[in-house]
Amino acid sequence: MNGDKMEITTDRPEGRKTVEGNFSKEFHMNKKELSEFLRKLADEIEKGNELEIKSDDWVLPFKFRDNIEVEIEKDKNELEIEMEFEKMEDEGKLSIG
Repeated sequence: MNGDKMEITTDRPEGRKTVEGNFSKEFHMNKKELSEFLRKLADEIEKGNELEIKSDDWVLPFKFRDNIEVEIEKDKNELEIEMEFEKMEDEGKLSIG
């Protein structure tokens, strides 16, 4: 996986940089690593609306809405499955008086 170990966790890691703002990184995993990653991702999605994806160096926390967009594309040589999680907006409290 190019030196970065990627996993999903709900524990707050120590000594890692929290990623805020835009972030992009491509990972290559073998079938076993990808299967484990997707199982953990599915477990975290079922638990609630908050993910933490982490490597040895960084943590990427994200709160997401209930509906997740899944896009599937296939051409002659490639199958692409993309999941898009939209950020959960904090709704302010409404009060009168």
